[in-house]
Amino acid sequence: MPYVAARDGRQQRGPTNRAPSVPDRLDDLHGHSVGLLELPKHMASGHRSRRILDLEDPAQQRQAYQTVLCQAADCCEINDLLNPGVLRRIWRHLHLPAKVRSEWEARHPALAQPALAAEEAPAVDAAELAAARLPQPTGRRTRVDRLTAAQMIGARTASAR
Repeated sequence: MPYVAARDGRQQRGPTNRAPSVPDRLDDLHGHSVGLLELPKHMASGHRSRRILDLEDPAQQRQAYQTVLCQAADCCEINDLLNPGVLRRIWRHLHLPAKVRSEWEARHPALAQPALAAEEAPAVDAAELAAARLPQPTGRRTRVDRLTAAQMIGARTASAR
């Protein structure tokens, strides 16, 4: 159902039927990256408490960005509510309609690129990997060196290659 005629002859264009609003530059975005974000009334119905989202909680942050990207009436709302650094960081994790994602990636190709290699886990050499392996139980307890979380992730990544 693409359009529904109103009584006065105008056509109602809901969020699913209108073209997504996409600003010209990501650097024009100047929203906060932490704290509470209160969505405008037309983006989230119900009590005010349902419109306030905590940007420090990853799930609420994704929900806020998905809602703004899909429901914003114009680029001014997007500029006021979204932060460019946060948007770049969570873009791959947002569940967006194909129309919204394709419009944004067409205008801002950097969003469509895969994550940078610098974000990958640090490399672990073979000696560290061998030292990380636990000895076979001998019946008595021995001291085992502990690895940090980053070293364990790196070891798993290296062994999967």
